[in-house]
Amino acid sequence: MFINEYGSKNQPVVVLLAPMMVSGDDLYRLMSPYFQGDYHFISPDQGGHGKAGAYISAEEEYRTLKDFLIRNGYTDIKLLYGASLGVAVGYRLFLDPDFHVRHAWFDGVALCRNASVPEWFMKHLFRSRKRKLARKTVEASSSLVKMYGYEFARMMTKNFKRITADDIDAICHACCHYDLRRLTKQEQAKLHLDFGEKDFDWLYSKKTVPIYMPEAELVIRPGYPHCGYMAAHPKEYTEEVEAFIGKAETCSGIR
Repeated sequence: MFINEYGSKNQPVVVLLAPMMVSGDDLYRLMSPYFQGDYHFISPDQGGHGKAGAYISAEEEYRTLKDFLIRNGYTDIKLLYGASLGVAVGYRLFLDPDFHVRHAWFDGVALCRNASVPEWFMKHLFRSRKRKLARKTVEASSSLVKMYGYEFARMMTKNFKRITADDIDAICHACCHYDLRRLTKQEQAKLHLDFGEKDFDWLYSKKTVPIYMPEAELVIRPGYPHCGYMAAHPKEYTEEVEAFIGKAETCSGIR
């Protein structure tokens, strides 16, 4: 993990944790222009992405992030945002009693204790696409263009070229294994869950959300794939994220 920081350290902390094939710097540049408030952004490049080394495990990624946050005194977090792979680290941070996470927004996460079948499928899918990408020179994978549009697909393709086969295996494992417990009412009040209607992760999470976090705010985006609404409408999406912060604070009496 390589930690990117942006903005004044005197402002409230926002942690942005990106999905696979998106670096922390990519995610910051996608979302930051649309935040209206002033924040101190921490947006790490996870293993296999950007300036980071290899992706070893979600635990290893989290240890690096936690050490950095505690060393710098960033224990009060205004917003914890995670998408897909980013939630593997974000979920650990959300539940860690060493931090005060005021609001959390998780997008496109497979909330499963042990999803061995989708893990196997994801590994084979991404390894196959990696081999195909190595055989030809393209700026944007055609399959990604169909899902996310050309510019977003171009960014993802650039990152995918850097990711190794070992990174793929470790990333797929991280995305399919969560240490789930029933969240308290206070934790659920701080949590927003977001899924595309066509998101394969929703097929698994819709079984566990009613058990472990039934009172968390839940939004299903009609017609969109995995992390598709965020990619297609970054302005509107970011505005919703920031509005969630304000709504949650108003409901809890925080100013």
